[in-house]
Amino acid sequence: MPLSKRGFPHVCRGVHTADRRGLRAARPDSTGSGAAMTENIIGLVLAVGVALYVVAALLFPERF
Repeated sequence: MPLSKRGFPHVCRGVHTADRRGLRAARPDSTGSGAAMTENIIGLVLAVGVALYVVAALLFPERF
């Protein structure tokens, strides 16, 4: 019995089942403008910087 008939009308609304369409086609421009990649690189650099700061603070607590 589907969930919508058991009293959960909001569950799975707008979700397509896997056997209706199969695989989705790739978007024409799947690479985008590169902004997401730039943001990921900036986030990686910041995360590495924070990790190095924490390691340095743990190794040399008197300097912080």
